[in-house]
Amino acid sequence: METNNALKRAIAQGTKVRGAHMTFAMPSVIEVLALLEHDFVYLDGEHGCFEWRDIEACCIAAERHAMTPVARVPDADVSTITRFLDRGVKGIIVPHADTVEQVKAVIDAAYFAPLGNRSFGGSRPRFVYGIADKPEHLAQSNADVCVSIMIETVEALEAAGEIAALDGVDYMSFGLMDLSQSLGHPGNPEHPEVKAAVAEAGDRIRAAGKPIREDFIRFAWINDIIIAGAKTLLDE
Repeated sequence: METNNALKRAIAQGTKVRGAHMTFAMPSVIEVLALLEHDFVYLDGEHGCFEWRDIEACCIAAERHAMTPVARVPDADVSTITRFLDRGVKGIIVPHADTVEQVKAVIDAAYFAPLGNRSFGGSRPRFVYGIADKPEHLAQSNADVCVSIMIETVEALEAAGEIAALDGVDYMSFGLMDLSQSLGHPGNPEHPEVKAAVAEAGDRIRAAGKPIREDFIRFAWINDIIIAGAKTLLDE
């Protein structure tokens, strides 16, 4: 089944996507960025400032402009994943899932059967009344969801290849600040040991048939976009 998720299409086609990493809820900013024909918007639900209504409003803004809304969730709990997906998020980036068993639980929460066991609640934007064919709807929902697992601990680093091999994991990403801390080099993601560990894990992930974020995603934090624009336009 064809996907409407820009990230999943890019992985399948070997192309690249770009988007902004939002740390605060400003649907109007998403609309402005849509003028640049970005592919996705990344909502930081772990370290950003978002309420549940904010997540939904940002998803609506992204959808109106054919941008795929994805979100870093604050934890790997089933209820958390369900609420983000029900608000309209089409991709989740999951921290604090460090083992194969923990990631299997994430997959179970993110996908409907047969791949997972996601709970159905008639979520937006079609709700229950807009779903004529429920089996087709569930299959399309599975096709449109992407899952990324963040590697932020030594434990996750060691299991990276096995995690990447799981059906339902689309790509992997590294949380370099937390990972460098876990490796004994807090605040120093450029330390040679950290860089070597990331490179080696990246090779294992790709050997399992999955990309890492840097292979196909280009993004910038919204704060950096604002500052860069202000410097370009206002500095002498």
